[in-house]
Amino acid sequence: MTHTAIVIDDDIDSVEIFCLLLEEKNVSVIGRGYNGKEAIELYKEKEPDFVFLDLNMPDGTGFHAIRSIKKINESAKIIAVTANTDFPTKRKIQKLNIHGIVFKPVEIDKVMDLISK
Repeated sequence: MTHTAIVIDDDIDSVEIFCLLLEEKNVSVIGRGYNGKEAIELYKEKEPDFVFLDLNMPDGTGFHAIRSIKKINESAKIIAVTANTDFPTKRKIQKLNIHGIVFKPVEIDKVMDLISK
């Protein structure tokens, strides 16, 4: 079974590379976004199996997008993608009840482990 995903990050190159990695692993990327506002709109429109979401972005942070998506669907499978590894950020992420977290630089095998959970 092929999973569907949307990928949101304010860095266009990161989005493209991450999408290529997912597609190589047979994950169908059905939407790309570049800020928190687009993440929410894409989730409503596409209803993906997974949301891969950067946390620090303009026009609505990833944290705002997570809270909004969870209001739409409490069981949405959101995976945070961030370069920020400090304890306060990790703690804040844990409180959001998301599917997982991946730290940049992204290791596709860890992403696939989260998808298969």
